[in-house]
Amino acid sequence: MKQLLFFFFIAFVLTKTNGDPGDFRPPAVPLFVFIWSFANNLTDADTVHWSGAPVPFHGLIDIDNSQVYRFLGTTPSAVPALIQNKLVVQPWRTIYTFTTPTNTVELVLTFSQPTSIEDPFTYITFNVRSIDGKKHNVRVYFEEGPTVGVNDKNEKVYWSRIDGDLTILTMNAYTQIPFGIRGDAERNNWGYAHLVNAQKSSTNGYQGFGDNLRQAFANHQPMPSDDMRKPRHANDQSPASAFVINFDQVTSKVVSNYLIFLYDDLYSMLYFEEWQPPCWRADFDNNVTALVTEAASYYESNMADITDSNELLISLLSNIGGDHYSLLGSLVTRQITGSLTRTWSVKQNRSQLYMKEISSDGDVSTVDVIFPSSPFFLWLHPEMLRDVVLPVLAYANNETDIHYNLPWAPHHLGTWSVCDILSEEQEQMPMEESANMLLMLAGIVQKLDQTDFLQPYWEVMEIWAQYLNSTLPDPGNQLCTDDFEGPSPHNCNLALKGILGLGAYAILLNTTGQTQRSTIYMNQAQNHANYWLKTARDTNNYRLQYDLPNTWSQKYNLIYQSILSLNLFPSDAARLESSYYMTKMLDFGIPLDSRSNLTKADWTSWVAAFNDNPQEKDAIFEKLYKFANESPDRVPFSDFYNAANGHVLGFRARPVMGGLFIRALLESPLSSDIYRKTKLATKRHGRGNKCSPP
Repeated sequence: MKQLLFFFFIAFVLTKTNGDPGDFRPPAVPLFVFIWSFANNLTDADTVHWSGAPVPFHGLIDIDNSQVYRFLGTTPSAVPALIQNKLVVQPWRTIYTFTTPTNTVELVLTFSQPTSIEDPFTYITFNVRSIDGKKHNVRVYFEEGPTVGVNDKNEKVYWSRIDGDLTILTMNAYTQIPFGIRGDAERNNWGYAHLVNAQKSSTNGYQGFGDNLRQAFANHQPMPSDDMRKPRHANDQSPASAFVINFDQVTSKVVSNYLIFLYDDLYSMLYFEEWQPPCWRADFDNNVTALVTEAASYYESNMADITDSNELLISLLSNIGGDHYSLLGSLVTRQITGSLTRTWSVKQNRSQLYMKEISSDGDVSTVDVIFPSSPFFLWLHPEMLRDVVLPVLAYANNETDIHYNLPWAPHHLGTWSVCDILSEEQEQMPMEESANMLLMLAGIVQKLDQTDFLQPYWEVMEIWAQYLNSTLPDPGNQLCTDDFEGPSPHNCNLALKGILGLGAYAILLNTTGQTQRSTIYMNQAQNHANYWLKTARDTNNYRLQYDLPNTWSQKYNLIYQSILSLNLFPSDAARLESSYYMTKMLDFGIPLDSRSNLTKADWTSWVAAFNDNPQEKDAIFEKLYKFANESPDRVPFSDFYNAANGHVLGFRARPVMGGLFIRALLESPLSSDIYRKTKLATKRHGRGNKCSPP
């Protein structure tokens, strides 16, 4: 009966799916894992890395061997652009619909990302049909430029091809030095970018000077032979890999073809002197051809899985918060998952998961970046949240070659993609990170109903809990995650987090049968909460700092009381704060605190979620939609902006936007049927899968 009800639920939500974006204008559009379009139309600007660095792809279409149009990129500039009629951004797919200016042919271009982060490839699908009742001869040109696999255009690149059952065109940095560079906006200059064709009978591959390839196609000339002047600098007659797909005679019936893009970085993480490859390499015995062969063989089933997953998530989000909330969730899903890298540790004989901070520092697994993203994972993938905090726990537990000797939780593991930070090099946020870890661990335990993974770490967690207890109820002069605002000693929101973190530890103790110690810690947390309620109180709200009357701040940390079903603070506290926030609303949202108009989208969604007035809650989320839709700054969804004018103040593309899913987590918690893995050995396409967490 339970299974029957589950399938009835799925059927119900799918009948209500409405993925039409209307007039929604995303601030930037996700295409591949790290490639974006910052323009309204795909032909208005070249594609870029999330940082804005050029990583151009190009696309052309030839109609009846007489007229060529652009559908991707800005060159050749003399070639007119197709008319872009529609853009739809779904959680794991981006869809562009084009027509010719003369309304003869329609092209639907789709970028589809498998829902499993272990699959490092993107399907690029071309659906073509006639729309004027006539037959048309159609060819499509798709090109990958030289900067995908290098960090700087002055680096030398090399290219090669494999012609077998599949044609694989490869572009890579000539000098391969894994982990030779590290940082935030830096791109890997090691590994291999592969563009793959699975339908050889209708497709031909070429490698050479990109301008020459495009001009030959645009002028209906024979395509040049492969350029053999290699290696050479990426900006020296910029080499490219390109496929020409021949659709032959196209009628009103849709004809489809596709390519596969894959970036194989060989080694994804240097975790305290262990070179860890991407996890899929352990599954495929380091055979990239086997990976792309499987990707091609299971194209139809993978695409169906992507479609089903999109429809389900869109329906769930729409039913929870309306179409605008669903559009926001769809926009940020790949922004969240794209920050993750799953590796294989030979030393540990298991997969490991890491999160990149992105744009604010480029650190590895920053705890106060994982924390705001946690609602996404607690709602959909709690096992992934478990896996991303485990390397942090191992580091704090001295399971690496670094001696960690601090009585509070670490801030991060290193600078992407090298984990090597010393204790004294940490950005010290003692209460912030200790409470973050305990809160997330309690959430994971509640969702997964398992505690065995915590067994090695009770001593570490006890140290953190004791630190919190000894420091509360006033954290003194400490950094918190909102350090960009400047110092804020005696910070009430930070104290609130610490108190809830202590309560979270009591939950962990109780879950494992340590009821007496759980009661002691919960009582101490309650005493601290009572102090907070009295000392932080202003006339109509709670203060920014204990010692600063007539101030205010978003008490977003209070939401974890609802997540964990804690009872340390009365519901009146959230109600008082919510009412006060509505008096501070600006055109694009609620400021973070009384010091300025800057705000954080992730935290704003959290304070919206604990507002028990449905109209006010909707109004706050509508401000977030307005920011996404109207911000004058075209960058991947930013969490850090001016609430008065919608201008981005710095951050972009960060995984913290997983915080948007807080409303879904609280209002529509998913049953274990949806997100919990089977206890049987996981299989993937008939083979064992080392990368799927149990």
